Amino acid sequence: MNRSENAGIREPPHDVAQFIDEARLRVPPKTAAPSMKEVLRLERSRKLSVFERNYHYKRFPARWAFRAVDLLGETFFRKTRERPQAIRRVLLVRPDHIGDVICTLPAIHAIRDSLPDTQIDLLIRSSARSLFREFDEELSGVDFLVFNASWRDRPKRKKFGFRSLRRLRRLLRMRAEEIDGPYDLAVDFAGDFQSIIAARLAGVRYLVGRGIRGFGFALDVEAEEFPNRHQVEFNLDMLEYAGLGPFETKNPALTLSEEELAEGRACIDSLTEDPTGSFIGIHPGAGGRERIWSPKLYGELISRVVSTLPVRVLLLGGPDDRQVVDETLKSMKGVRVRGTIIDMCEKVQHLRSLMGVMKACRLFIGNDSGPSHIAAALGLPVICIFQGPAEPSVWGPRGPNVLVLRKSPTSVGDTHKDKENQELERVYEAVKRCV
Repeated sequence: MNRSENAGIREPPHDVAQFIDEARLRVPPKTAAPSMKEVLRLERSRKLSVFERNYHYKRFPARWAFRAVDLLGETFFRKTRERPQAIRRVLLVRPDHIGDVICTLPAIHAIRDSLPDTQIDLLIRSSARSLFREFDEELSGVDFLVFNASWRDRPKRKKFGFRSLRRLRRLLRMRAEEIDGPYDLAVDFAGDFQSIIAARLAGVRYLVGRGIRGFGFALDVEAEEFPNRHQVEFNLDMLEYAGLGPFETKNPALTLSEEELAEGRACIDSLTEDPTGSFIGIHPGAGGRERIWSPKLYGELISRVVSTLPVRVLLLGGPDDRQVVDETLKSMKGVRVRGTIIDMCEKVQHLRSLMGVMKACRLFIGNDSGPSHIAAALGLPVICIFQGPAEPSVWGPRGPNVLVLRKSPTSVGDTHKDKENQELERVYEAVKRCV
């Protein structure tokens, strides 16, 4: 008996090509164009000057303060280091959030395949650790260093996190003692000056990274960013800057065991009397309020979906999403029908269990958030609603069946209500074509 028969849940459709074309973001796997590879070869041979560097600070004083620090560093402290011929110990630095780590998955697998006999450590946050199985044959030889960098907290509580920097330096030094020597190569995907300083103080022999937040002078190789280059591709580019590759660009991929799939189905069974039929997973939350599509519109969308389509809705989220989910439920104004909308917010405690629940869905709808990246990496059809300043061509979830809908500009004469109706209609039409 196959999984769909066993669970009473239909598999996601394969003809997701019916997505409305004008809103589609096409992100198939592809190899970098020869022109891009040529650019990378040329750029690796020279250093970025402080005036070429695109600092990621919104405020003018911060940009120029770090530019001044880098100028002094270039003048008095810059050292030229050659990459070690033998790479025995590698550190990959990605102490970011779930979506950032998922965008790094192809690079992690690429360096694992490229250096099969090398000790590779992956530095990540505790919230992202559950993305990986405890024992994963595909990542055999990769060890995880769990470190919650305070400068990456959401919401941001500390401006620079110097105490956290000292803890990271101590962690890397202790790890160097365990693995019989400092790292021969470190790749800092995030581009935080704190990580650069900690790596240098820990004795990393060759450091590849991004100088976008300062201290680029302390890097041995600085990766230059290209406009509208997706993070998946840029992370692979960084390995080429490190002298590895070239690598074929692949979409991030996550897999679940049969036990995890069964656990996800059991979570659904425990909250509904009838586990059969089709489910749509909706996650209305995100890491920042500016990334959240209106809970009112989510409520109207869900009301219309359960009233007109043969599906039920699973409302997903963690403790931080409780308020947004409550606002979404409140906006439905009595349209809720018994059993058609299942509130699973805070009901699933473990990330991989949540992934099992998502895998049981026919479609996933969410914002620019980690769960949208997870759903895409699981191979689910995904509708991702982009709000806020992030550019979907750079940060959009990547998968075989991903549709990104971005907030369109208001036309002359449109009222706020007209604008909301247009947005709601676009998303609903996309849902209809997937169900």
